[in-house]
Amino acid sequence: MSEPSLRSLPRVFVPGAQPNEPIDLPKDEQEKLHKVLRLPQGAHIAVLPGDGSLIRCEYRARQALPIHVEHPQTERPLRVTIAQAFPKGDRVETVIRMGTELGVAAFALFPADRSVVKWDESKALDRLRRYGAIAREAAEQSYRTRLPAVEIVAGLAEVLNRWPAAIVLSESENVSATLPTPSDEATIVVGPEGGWSPREIALIGDRAVTLGPLVLRTDTAGIAVAARLLLV
Repeated sequence: MSEPSLRSLPRVFVPGAQPNEPIDLPKDEQEKLHKVLRLPQGAHIAVLPGDGSLIRCEYRARQALPIHVEHPQTERPLRVTIAQAFPKGDRVETVIRMGTELGVAAFALFPADRSVVKWDESKALDRLRRYGAIAREAAEQSYRTRLPAVEIVAGLAEVLNRWPAAIVLSESENVSATLPTPSDEATIVVGPEGGWSPREIALIGDRAVTLGPLVLRTDTAGIAVAARLLLV
């Protein structure tokens, strides 16, 4: 009997999993496979170590028994990072879920001058755990073989220092409406609901780019650019 196709397999990320020994499944993944998917013992699953490979395995409740290793080419050659100013509500979750499904490699979240949301250290750590889980679930669903990184940085100045060639989205009418064509890496910087402050506009300088006459929501703009860059 032929093996089920890779795309049809239930997928779970187990960072660092090795193909030459039984793989212990995380408790939440055990519950998903058993209680949600109702997977029978011996069914094939895909274990993703996070290094670009896929280990086809037999499901054994708490463990997965490796069969062989595959290398599906599902990751995008262009590495895209979305640097997102803190928005209100659950909009960050939308950005991370949709961005992960598109193939975004990393997310950097930061407080802008006009961000309404303020996180203390404890809340930031709690949010990062939540966003990491959303990224993992979206990566499993969309057949990614690498997990996108999610981090919090200090502010726009740090973003521009780390990614000096970033594409900074702006709603100003006197900036370029032409997106650059990156070769192997691109960083998209998105402001908060209230837009950039005068101080931040000075920091941005000639990096500013507009998507045209329409003004998109903060949780739509970065995804729109990522789609244009990645879905080609």
